[in-house]
Amino acid sequence: MHLKIQTTNRVLLIQAFALAATAKLGPLTFAETLSAAANNPQEAAEIHIAVSNSPETFEAEHSEKGGVDPSITQGTAETVAASSVTYTYELPSGTYAIGTFHYVNLNNKMDSNLLGILKKQFGFSDNACAFFGPPDFEDAAFSEDGHALQSITL
Repeated sequence: MHLKIQTTNRVLLIQAFALAATAKLGPLTFAETLSAAANNPQEAAEIHIAVSNSPETFEAEHSEKGGVDPSITQGTAETVAASSVTYTYELPSGTYAIGTFHYVNLNNKMDSNLLGILKKQFGFSDNACAFFGPPDFEDAAFSEDGHALQSITL
């Protein structure tokens, strides 16, 4: 009888700590795995991958600032060889969109020709099309609720 009371008290104590932690930290979210593959970079250069979880962040103009914007959920910027590259991110479940840019001249700008056609390779999640600017968040959005793989053709 004494052992059963101690076990019951121990379980109640653990439940109380879990409830207090949830109340203080908010509901616990589990990380999901996202693999983002950037395919077909034509030459060795710097590649930027930005994973956004909101239309405001995804559709904002960041190209003139250079570097990774602090409002981006996750991202990578590094020099890669002229072959496909895959990055893995651990994210909470939700809706995300990815923008990928390949900077050959390392100026952190989306250079275009006189007609406004971009000179650099770029791509978006769900291979969303870009006409006169990046696609809307909804066009590139996907749900992350387990293991998602986004294969983006540059």
